[in-house]
Amino acid sequence: MVSLMVDLNDYLLKLSAELPGRFDYARNLRKRFVFEKLARVVDEYLNDGVPRTLLLPGLRGTGKTTLLAQLYFYTLSQTSDVIYFSADELHLLGFGLHEAIERYFKLFQPERPIILLDEVQYDDQWDLTLKVLHDSRKALVIATGSSAIRLRESPDLARRAVHIGIKPLSFNEYLHLIGEEALPPQLDALFEWEADKLEKAVSRTVRVGGKVEGYLRTGSLPVALEFDEKTAYELIFSLIERVIYKDLPEVRNFDSSTLDSAMRLLVLLSNPKGERFSYERLSKVLGISKGTVMELVRAFVASGLLLEVPPVGSVSKKIRRSPKLKFLAPSFRAALLSKFDVVEIAPLLEDAVALYLSEEGTLEYEPGKRGADFVLTRKGKRYVVEVGLGKDDYSQVKRSMERLGADFGIVIGKEFEVNGNLLMIPWWTFLGLV
Repeated sequence: MVSLMVDLNDYLLKLSAELPGRFDYARNLRKRFVFEKLARVVDEYLNDGVPRTLLLPGLRGTGKTTLLAQLYFYTLSQTSDVIYFSADELHLLGFGLHEAIERYFKLFQPERPIILLDEVQYDDQWDLTLKVLHDSRKALVIATGSSAIRLRESPDLARRAVHIGIKPLSFNEYLHLIGEEALPPQLDALFEWEADKLEKAVSRTVRVGGKVEGYLRTGSLPVALEFDEKTAYELIFSLIERVIYKDLPEVRNFDSSTLDSAMRLLVLLSNPKGERFSYERLSKVLGISKGTVMELVRAFVASGLLLEVPPVGSVSKKIRRSPKLKFLAPSFRAALLSKFDVVEIAPLLEDAVALYLSEEGTLEYEPGKRGADFVLTRKGKRYVVEVGLGKDDYSQVKRSMERLGADFGIVIGKEFEVNGNLLMIPWWTFLGLV
């Protein structure tokens, strides 16, 4: 065992001394918007001493390690009672997470410890360790994990921990991270039909319109921001492979041939035609059972790779009809398409729109050949939403509104216009509202 060669005390002393240098790369990087929320949690703990446990599930590539690095420096500026552990590194050295934390308490005797844990799913007892820590009220614990499935499904922490998902970048956050001035979020103005605010937003987004395509292709994942497009796609594709072959087996008993089918399923879904396939059709094309297809889709949705949009209608209709499947980060679809096809912007835009709308209310789609792209129920009102780079008329939206009894119709296309309960907005402006 490697642990026989490395003394835990020596490792902890060395780690504590090396952390500022290890995280030096993050000192001058711009921070994700969620950083402010986490910094406030640190401030509250240092002021009132009330321990909490925060879990930050998120896919690989969303910048979780950099977020912890920046939080480390922020905390270190106020107290020395902060430590960072990578569960992946501890696992390689043969140490358990619980063992390392308890030894840290004994060796450093911190008064108000703040423990930052990265990739906790690599420790077999991570959830029990965090449960014991939480119940003993010894520390503020902020833990990340790329296996979002395990972090969300832990019964020990369901009621104890606060979950803050680390999602792909919005267009505004992307602008912020690349050094551009972010636009004020104004999605409420869209749903409240505030024409004046929307008109000003259209004017403001003209200056950043040229950045939108780059955002959709590679900019929704922080890990790819510093690379050219070809390198970014290769990096993102390798992340997808790691999700399939490393994360999924940890939480589902998939054999190697099923994991190969999982990759083929994602490639199929990345094609706009493939995402409209029923589970039966996917089963036939892939040569696996419908049940396996459904299990893989559930695993991808739980992992945060895919977003499931159910059909509008009764429970029986939802059961009979397959959901529409969108990629949580447009860059995941782009990376898959780049391997086998031309990377077109239209399906990437739909992915981004689906993510934004899903956070606003209940998101569904209208089945059928001429059905609405999305149907959003928000604060008791129903909106029919059509998405397309060149869309410039309301005909399809009107028909769906009549069929569904919707209150409003929105076309995310290329023009701006407010016409009664119908609204058209340029697609790059819509992205700038979030």
